[in-house]
Amino acid sequence: MSNSVPAMITQPRLMMVGGGACGEAAASMAKIGMSRPLIVTDAYIRDSGMLARLTDGLDEAGIVYEVFADTVPDPTTEVVKVGAEVLKAGDFDSMIAIGGGSPMDTAKAMGVLATHGGEMRDYKVPAQVDSSDYPVVAIPTTAGTGSEVTRFTVITDTETNEKMLCMGLGYVPVCALIDYTLTMTMPLRLTADTGIDTLTHAMEAYVSKKRNPFADSMA
Repeated sequence: MSNSVPAMITQPRLMMVGGGACGEAAASMAKIGMSRPLIVTDAYIRDSGMLARLTDGLDEAGIVYEVFADTVPDPTTEVVKVGAEVLKAGDFDSMIAIGGGSPMDTAKAMGVLATHGGEMRDYKVPAQVDSSDYPVVAIPTTAGTGSEVTRFTVITDTETNEKMLCMGLGYVPVCALIDYTLTMTMPLRLTADTGIDTLTHAMEAYVSKKRNPFADSMA
């Protein structure tokens, strides 16, 4: 690696890793100064009872929140726009995204759009957004996404059907609660598919020309 260029590593400010990490949401929010979150998730998480594993702890801590559960697989500009409007209209200072990559990508994009305005297509690469007024606590329920630790989000433009890559420090969650027990509640086929997704991402990173020692150790 002596001839390589320096690698930029971005990660959440705080990560809690292990069984029961989801229950640390209220304490983690206090550490980073968050008090009024909008929970971003999907209908399955909301209706399956899994959301209670998060909200029970928030209720016990006296944290007031609302739930936006209209996220869809392969997040769209339409859903992000609606979510950003909900975010701006409420007295929210943050978001908690719980679910697979779709709720997390949606929340990250919502924060950027609510902060900077315009349309989501304004922020596709090569544009870079390094700030958001709405920090995100990310709680993954599947193994294959990695969205909880990255500076990227992928949003589908509903007008052109283009899957847009958006990037910048504004998309990095401020906190990630990585609770493996949540993955055990997922359908078996989803668990298998996301496991293969994890493997292929690791292989891709390891053989990439932009590889670096940190990424190699993760891969």
